[in-house]
Amino acid sequence: MDTQIPPSRATDIEAIAEARRKHDEVIADLLETSISREDALFVEVAHMGGTPSYIASVSLEWIRRQVNLTDTMPLLKRSIDKETGKLRIDEESIEIISQRSIDWSREAVLAKYLIERDTHKFPPILAVLSQPWVDDPDSEMWDEEGCAKEASIAFRRLDVRGRLGLIDLSAKSRLYALDGQHRVIGIKAALELISTGRLDVRDKDRKVKRDEMLSLDDLVAENGLDEAQLQQLGDERMGIEIIPAVLKGESRADAQLRVRTTFTHVNKQASPLTPGEIAQLDEDDGFAIVARRVAVGHPFLTRVKSAVNFKNSTISSRSVPITTLQTLTWMARTYLLAHNDYAGWATKGKELARRPEKAGLARGVADYTALWDHIAELPTFRAIAAGEPVARHRRFAHEDKTGVGYGHLLLRPVGQQALAQAVGLLHAEGMSLDHIFAKLTTLDRRGALRLDAVENPWWGVLYDINGKRISIKGRETAIKILRHMVGGLPTEKDRKVLREAIVEARSIGDGECRDYTNNIVPKSKIGLPEQL
Repeated sequence: MDTQIPPSRATDIEAIAEARRKHDEVIADLLETSISREDALFVEVAHMGGTPSYIASVSLEWIRRQVNLTDTMPLLKRSIDKETGKLRIDEESIEIISQRSIDWSREAVLAKYLIERDTHKFPPILAVLSQPWVDDPDSEMWDEEGCAKEASIAFRRLDVRGRLGLIDLSAKSRLYALDGQHRVIGIKAALELISTGRLDVRDKDRKVKRDEMLSLDDLVAENGLDEAQLQQLGDERMGIEIIPAVLKGESRADAQLRVRTTFTHVNKQASPLTPGEIAQLDEDDGFAIVARRVAVGHPFLTRVKSAVNFKNSTISSRSVPITTLQTLTWMARTYLLAHNDYAGWATKGKELARRPEKAGLARGVADYTALWDHIAELPTFRAIAAGEPVARHRRFAHEDKTGVGYGHLLLRPVGQQALAQAVGLLHAEGMSLDHIFAKLTTLDRRGALRLDAVENPWWGVLYDINGKRISIKGRETAIKILRHMVGGLPTEKDRKVLREAIVEARSIGDGECRDYTNNIVPKSKIGLPEQL
């Protein structure tokens, strides 16, 4: 069958295609003319909850120049403390807007993140566009009833439906970050660091820390960065959503309430991830990655049904899980950091972790797996693997109707954390895991790991003797107790500090304590627990 197109029709098709190309070129030229204007921003319009918003893509340099912090809004200036420069919460400011204080210690952290990470990414900023007349009740822009004659954003549509267009950005217009202030200070700090070569490091209250600064030369050398490429950071683009400070027909009080409510709703609806969810999703923190792999791959943790709670950070006395993913991550961090091989995985302050190399991760998984191999062989854990209820070993005696609860140290997250750190330190000091766990096995068989037994050193330390519940504040003392009982503390000073902590935990007042036989004795009679 002959499917050739007649010459006349082919000519028509080519003409149509050419017309479309010219049409697109004209549109592109017109858009370029509009988009390149310095006094306007090309946007797409969105509507939600009765408030229009305007969404755009802007450069980081544009954000540096155009976006201000909310505590500089004229609306709030009367509530800024002149001495501290902070927003003073008074009757006026609390009713005008609710704005979280900026944590300036994050400035340098976010600047480093933008500079060091090739895969950096910030979510869009939500900003308010205001005009000078908004803060002038006597302006002609307010009618006799105190309502705005126009919105604070002037929008000019570029399509029939009014979905695309330009918003005017006159020299007097001001943008304030309603959500994303930390992103703004991070962007400004990163571009300052690139342009000047240095950046002061501040504390959360914006005070410059002595003898602490970021140097661009140091960052380039430490991370093998391309300095020429860094100069292009300001050209990178991200999203911004802009809402008007005032809508047409709105009173100033109503506008203030709407903006404040918008901020509140944005922050309330942004549900934070649980610690467990962070550990599940973190692909940078080497300790979280190691913990996740061991959680889903270790024979003991996979053989016992629901052994790991992947979401929550705590475990109730009646819960089935043995541990939590957050606890596994904490254990991996303290156990591995006891060895110098993993020092490079640690981060300072609020810095984001840098993903270790594959070989390092494999070594971390192997070392952490070895720890759990030994934990799984402890008598209590062997009993659980054989089918005994986890809750029975975890519950205190008074929590169990039959009075059989064993209150086991290693079935509480705080006890697992103490074990991992103590074992890590002992192992780093030269003790083999076999030797360490041989002694822990002896303690387990003797019932010496029972928290609520007065004869054991955990009583009063990790077991709140008044509230009859777990007490996490004694974790550091518990670490020292484990080290002492299994391998010994290195100095006499360490032993003295531990004895004083145990005395305080067992104190009942008037210089007296309960000793390991449940008798009331002077503080001087309390000694260290038996060392194996």
